[in-house]
Amino acid sequence: MRRRVIRLLVAIAVLGLATLPVFGQYDRGQGQPISGQIIGQVRYAEGNLPVFNVMVSCDSFGHGFIGQETTDRNGKFQFSGLKADQYVIIIRIPGYVEERQETELYTTASQYLQFRLKPDASVRTPPTAPAVVDANVTAEARREFEKADALLATNKKENIEGGVHHLEKALKIDGKFLQAALKLGTAYMDLGQSDKAENALKKVIEIDPKTFNAFFALGELYLQQRRYAEGETVLRRGLALENRSWQGHFTLGRLYLQNGDTVKAARQIAITIQLNPNCAQAHLLAGNILLKAGKREDALAEFQEYLHLVPNGQYAAQTREVVQKIRLPSNKQD
Repeated sequence: MRRRVIRLLVAIAVLGLATLPVFGQYDRGQGQPISGQIIGQVRYAEGNLPVFNVMVSCDSFGHGFIGQETTDRNGKFQFSGLKADQYVIIIRIPGYVEERQETELYTTASQYLQFRLKPDASVRTPPTAPAVVDANVTAEARREFEKADALLATNKKENIEGGVHHLEKALKIDGKFLQAALKLGTAYMDLGQSDKAENALKKVIEIDPKTFNAFFALGELYLQQRRYAEGETVLRRGLALENRSWQGHFTLGRLYLQNGDTVKAARQIAITIQLNPNCAQAHLLAGNILLKAGKREDALAEFQEYLHLVPNGQYAAQTREVVQKIRLPSNKQD
């Protein structure tokens, strides 16, 4: 993984950058290779619904606290750039039994964990409570959120529209229902309703200015609208709150690249790959940046990594054509 980051840093130097970023958010070792990852998914034991936007902690037996990540809308999380060590993953949600699993990265570079959250019988919390940390949400608003969550999980347009209806009802009942506002904003984005999405995401930030996911979602929205200055501002505000988010760095990198600033884009793509080596799109963009810098062999390695991760991806055919063209000069010499 260090080699891929170094490739991009070399590209940055070729592009004229004098100062290079410092990486290693998860590297607690002394110069040891950074390559391991722990991927997982969190679901409720009752109903099997994914747990959205809940904090997951990672501790190392050798070096203590490593970091925290939040689950996405599918209940998934990921810790990347981990060295060979023994780890414990911990999930704590009010009203549910604390879950923890131990795992190791000595014999394998990747581990996949599944969690099933069970209600804590000693706490008087509704057993069907959704992925909401705020215990002050009313039962009626919570029920609307649960209905929306089940519909949105299908990823079907008609169900997304139905989910939006329930989320809007939840917010009419409780105007400070942060999770409902956040999910409503992303649902509006899925439906292409930009103005409503922007208002909903700004509402999230108004409710809790530390909700970094809202800044990242708003940055993605501004990127789609080519509102680059506003997008950079909100993405950097989000990264100031959570600098280990590969999604935040990746969105910022895409914004810079689309706005024509290849140097700044390279910085962010390098950090993205450091934090999430399985982000296929980051490898694709890294390949393009390296190719522009004249680093054909390094670009080839990134394009091949993209094809390895998503052999049938959206840009797989075009990437294979580029790979063939890069190889062509050496083939002619043979």
